[in-house]
Amino acid sequence: MPPLHKKWFRQESDIDLDLAKTVAARDITAVHTVLNRINWHGERGAGVAVELSADNRHVARAQFFMRGVLSAQPGTFAASKMWERADKAVNVSITFPSGDAFNFSNGSLASDYVPGEAVKIACSKNGEVVLPTDYAAHGIGELTLRLIAYLDKGSNTAAGPRVKFTVLGYPATEEQMFDMSDLAADIGWPGIKLLEGQADFVPPPPQEGWGCPMLPVILPAADLTAVPNVPSGAELRYAVAKVMATARLPVPCTAVGPLMKRWAKLEEDPNSMEDRLPTVSWPVPPRHQIPTSGKNNIFPLWVWWAGGKRGGE
Repeated sequence: MPPLHKKWFRQESDIDLDLAKTVAARDITAVHTVLNRINWHGERGAGVAVELSADNRHVARAQFFMRGVLSAQPGTFAASKMWERADKAVNVSITFPSGDAFNFSNGSLASDYVPGEAVKIACSKNGEVVLPTDYAAHGIGELTLRLIAYLDKGSNTAAGPRVKFTVLGYPATEEQMFDMSDLAADIGWPGIKLLEGQADFVPPPPQEGWGCPMLPVILPAADLTAVPNVPSGAELRYAVAKVMATARLPVPCTAVGPLMKRWAKLEEDPNSMEDRLPTVSWPVPPRHQIPTSGKNNIFPLWVWWAGGKRGGE
């Protein structure tokens, strides 16, 4: 499992207070305020938010996030793909939620489960609309979604790494899956593949010497004007890397039949859970690595704005 290209991880710099304020948000739900400041236009973006300690000097916790429109087109499939007892003539259309519908509270690249009530679903049979009150009669049951982000060879582009993601669907509620097995919390818990895509890392790095393909969004415990402290660049990069190093490939199924067989096998033999490693890895630096320049190079905010995403590209 080779690492992403080392040129994106040359660790040299800290960030100054002005830049920290630019990438600071009130909390994880306010990440969009940071992206708006960097002229983000709602395209798919992925990154890591870091919560700071009470004095803003250290990282207390880090969390992955996705933002933007995941798919401009709805996902369509036969209902019998998702539910065993579904009418084979019924088709389902899902309008995928935006990235912020998925929360990554467990610190990994697998989101929490999103209940079907949060997803816009439309069903039809022979060109006629099937009303929600008739779903049960047509064998349409519960639906839960989950987004899993990961890395692969295609993530390692010349312009900089990108994250890939898969949205899985499950014909059950979260509670039903956990009643079946505690392994439902694992990234390797199988689901039916509904969507695949890619996203750029945001906010973009200020310059190549920053040593990471993204800047983290900073969630200070105290206002940075009142408590003007910022963790070292090494600590911020370490926090990002610890989250990104949790990447595992999803375990997708094509239809409900194979999925039920996998679930039954996991219920019978929990050790059969797959742990699919990505084809490339995110390097995790030592927590207190000394910058390669031998000193802390603090770059000002104007360098970032003048240089663009990739140091002047």
